[in-house]
Amino acid sequence: MHRADYRLFPQLRLICIIYSGDVDGDEIADHIGKIIQGGAVGRTWNCLVDLRSFIGNIHHSSLERMSKLLNEKEESGTLKRSPDNEGNRIAVVSYNAGQKFLVNLARVYMRGYDLRHFSDMRQGFAWASGQDALPPEMKSLDWHLEKAEDGTPPKLRT
Repeated sequence: MHRADYRLFPQLRLICIIYSGDVDGDEIADHIGKIIQGGAVGRTWNCLVDLRSFIGNIHHSSLERMSKLLNEKEESGTLKRSPDNEGNRIAVVSYNAGQKFLVNLARVYMRGYDLRHFSDMRQGFAWASGQDALPPEMKSLDWHLEKAEDGTPPKLRT
């Protein structure tokens, strides 16, 4: 079983996306496309991608597709970059050292974005958000499945 989910932190202008299980690059590109099309992410938002539980494969063609989605939104004016480069940080958190290669490959397609690999969630969150404190609910590998404050189960946004 695999999952794709995200959580918005509007006060930090940060979106945290998680992929767990066997998810392929096309599924990730589709998911990111839905998030971008949804319009919930503002023009100066940074991104943290949690791949700590990810066991799939991402082909370079999927990275190229994600880049095209971002470029189309920028060209249409729907997704605007700020002049001071706010919103250009993408932190990828993974225990798999091989994901560093993926981040380096992604830099070829996603020019204008500062992509960095982290093996520690706290460090990735701090770099992407500008805050040193990791929200307590995000310390777990299953942070996206934590119950809401009122005790109701989480609603996945896949």
